[in-house]
This record gives sequence, structure tokens and C-alpha cells, in this order.
Amino acid sequence: MTKLEFSLNLPASPDRLFAVASNFENYQKFFEGYLTSLKILEKSESSAQTEEVFVFRSIFSHELVQKSTHHIIPPNKMKTEVTFGPFKGTVLEVSFESNNSGTKVVVNADYKVALKYKIISPIIKQKYRTIVTGLLYKMNTLALKTQS
Repeated sequence: MTKLEFSLNLPASPDRLFAVASNFENYQKFFEGYLTSLKILEKSESSAQTEEVFVFRSIFSHELVQKSTHHIIPPNKMKTEVTFGPFKGTVLEVSFESNNSGTKVVVNADYKVALKYKIISPIIKQKYRTIVTGLLYKMNTLALKTQS
């Protein structure tokens, strides 16, 4: 179990940014190069279950399949739980809070790593933060384009 907490300020409004973040159908374009497939297995107003296929390329290429449950917590909070795969048990909470310049995004992650990946856990922690930060900036760009 490793905890990761950070926040960043983005210029898009909290409502618009939350709307983009909770539109799971768009995640594949946000994770270009990493997410090769995303299937929505079940969806309701307050949650969605997805199956994702990630590909990581370094010295060798490695494909990871995971399933996640995403909970929408009004007004502007999301909680994702990984229910299957090498990161099973990982919980990611993201809140979108209004501030003077737009939105303060607060990320709290408690991620679990399968035993065979424990040795590279520090690298995973660094990559996880980089990937989530990049994802939020891409979502912000889309939110600003559609915010009028």
C-alpha cells in the first residue's frame, strides 16, 4: 500500500472539468499511447464499471488488463476502485474545488501493487503521478474548449 497525495490548480471551471472527467468514453484519447482499449461494462448515473487494457513500452512491451469501478459523488468528486488486475485494491479519489482562478484539483491515491511489481514500486509511484497529472491537464484543455 502506497499513498500519493497532491493538488494542482487549473483554469477551467469545476463543473466543466468534472463533466469532462466523468465522461469515461473519452478516456482512451486522454491516455494515448497507454490505453489501447476501454470498454464500459455497466453504467448508471452514479457509477460506471470499465475494463481497460494498458500497454507500457520500455525495454519490452507489457500489456495490463484491469477492471475499475468509478463512483460519481456529487457535486464534484470521483472515486475509482480497481477491482481486477495487478493494481487490484487501488483507490483513487479526485475532487474538483472552486478557487479564484478556476479549480483546485485534489488527488488522493492509495495504490496497491501486485507482488511481482513490488520491486519497481518507486518507479510506478513516479509514473502514476506523472500520468494522472498529464490526464488532468488534457481534461482541462478540453474543458476550456467547451466552456463558454
